[in-house]
Amino acid sequence: MQPGPQPVTTARDRVERVLIFGAGLLRGLQLAAGLPVLFVGGLAPLRSPTLAGSSYLVAVAWSALLFLVAVRTNRVGLGWVCLDLALSVFWLLAVPQLCLPEGCGTSWPGWVVPPAMGSAILAVVFAPRYVAVAGTLLIALSYVMGIREHLATARQALGSALVNAYFIVGFAVLAGVLAHLLRRSAVQVDAATTQAIEARARESAAQARFDERTRQYDVLHHTVLSTLSKIARGGLDHRREEVRALCARDADFLRDLVTGGGEESPGDFVSALAGVVRDKQALGLKVHSQFHALPASLPVGVAPVLLGAAREALTNAAKHAGTDEAWLTAVGEGDSLRMVIVDRGSGFEPAAAIAGRGLVRELNHSVIEVGGKVTLTSSPGHGTMVEVHWQP
Repeated sequence: MQPGPQPVTTARDRVERVLIFGAGLLRGLQLAAGLPVLFVGGLAPLRSPTLAGSSYLVAVAWSALLFLVAVRTNRVGLGWVCLDLALSVFWLLAVPQLCLPEGCGTSWPGWVVPPAMGSAILAVVFAPRYVAVAGTLLIALSYVMGIREHLATARQALGSALVNAYFIVGFAVLAGVLAHLLRRSAVQVDAATTQAIEARARESAAQARFDERTRQYDVLHHTVLSTLSKIARGGLDHRREEVRALCARDADFLRDLVTGGGEESPGDFVSALAGVVRDKQALGLKVHSQFHALPASLPVGVAPVLLGAAREALTNAAKHAGTDEAWLTAVGEGDSLRMVIVDRGSGFEPAAAIAGRGLVRELNHSVIEVGGKVTLTSSPGHGTMVEVHWQP
């Protein structure tokens, strides 16, 4: 049973397939040149037209089998090349011996020359160099040896014989040069493709590391750094029980972050949101919170983003709004969720904010990426309102 078609994945594979198809098409054209001989009685100069016609049909069947296997495997094995050369040599030596005394060795009834030329080309393109050189010279020599008796009685045919021998060698050399150039180009293309893939992989890895550093900075900014900054500025008494509990939670978070277990994916969204409120209150921000009909859990990746948005909005109120009071309202609306965070602090001009930093970055990147919608309303002296709406 023949193996199934082999996948073509590289430029070198595609070039091999092109060469196989090209050699197969050439062989078909070379054999087709003998068809008129069969249909118009051109085998008359032969001693045994039946034997000559049968040998022609065998050559057609052999070539069909050879290239069918080559197309299915995308390669031409050395054994197939050697057998093809052997058959061509046999036909070059045997078929001319079927000619009558008036001779047919250099005319189209001697159909063996074109496919023999194809055999030489096949050897040069697909076989090792020593086989290609030996096979091409053997084909040319066999052609001359096969018609030697005809040349002895018809000196005028010597020119045609030399031209045919020249074409056998010349076209084989030309095919070898073209195949070499195509394969070299394919190797260069594959090398360039590999380099491009490796470059993209390095770029993706670098981007992943950058994204991970950014994510870690964000969560540290919302938790540990916020706590430490408050304590450093004297805004918190680290001896208070709630502050010590907050520091313990932050320490656990840092340990999880270092060991790779810090991915925030709470099983209960309501409890996690209440934990955000509790942490901010421990830092001195009075948060008036109201929750209604919130889902117990959210899809993977959504809950951490919404919690981060709420945490960032409350952090912004505590650090930049000049107030110690904020309001957080979270309401479930069927499968969707809406959060509103309000402070009555100093406010700011959203149009003048830097899009890649702080509150603006957290809202415009993380929330929107998970399918949420953000409305930020603020003006100097009139506080800030952040509304986050998410729906699946």
